[in-house]
Amino acid sequence: MHTTELGMRERKKLHTRQSIELAAIDLVLEHGFDSVTIEAVAERADVTPRTFFNHFADKADAVLGIARDNDIVPDVDVSTIVADTPFAFGAAVVRAGIAQLDDSTVDTDKRRREVFARYPELLTREMQKIELIEGSITRHIENHLAESGMPAGIDRDDLALAITVTITAAARLAFIRWSREPASALELASFFDHAVASISAITNPGKTQ
Repeated sequence: MHTTELGMRERKKLHTRQSIELAAIDLVLEHGFDSVTIEAVAERADVTPRTFFNHFADKADAVLGIARDNDIVPDVDVSTIVADTPFAFGAAVVRAGIAQLDDSTVDTDKRRREVFARYPELLTREMQKIELIEGSITRHIENHLAESGMPAGIDRDDLALAITVTITAAARLAFIRWSREPASALELASFFDHAVASISAITNPGKTQ
């Protein structure tokens, strides 16, 4: 019962956060970043200003989806991942995160990109968000390498980071393709698979998947 209640609370928390994000994005697109107030965002999201600040530090973080607790990475159960290489493991971690996205999340991200086009100064904060995501991926890979018997040290650190950088490049390719054509969240996962295959073909020429 406790686990079920916790799951319901977490889903409600996520729903509230997403409502605030979308409200902030829509208002910025409608009225301009400087004209939007926290009170207006809260009213559009049907929450109180106090609830807004429970989730986000300011309106920029709301637009970017950077929560106060930095909980912006999908909760991936890596124990279920079976992979024959560290690279395949890293790809599976990222794919599992992408697979948790739904069409509403995808639509929100597209609208967020419209904000970036109008307010490129927000991209600096977006890079901080990306660093948080990459840090989470790297930690998963480091743990996998450790469990596989690779000793701690600079070689393991470098390998984990190299895999993360490569896998996130595949994710970027997938998002670029997705941004250029109408696609659902399900298709985004397929774009990622294709991007991983393309990068694998470059790093392992002549090797078939």
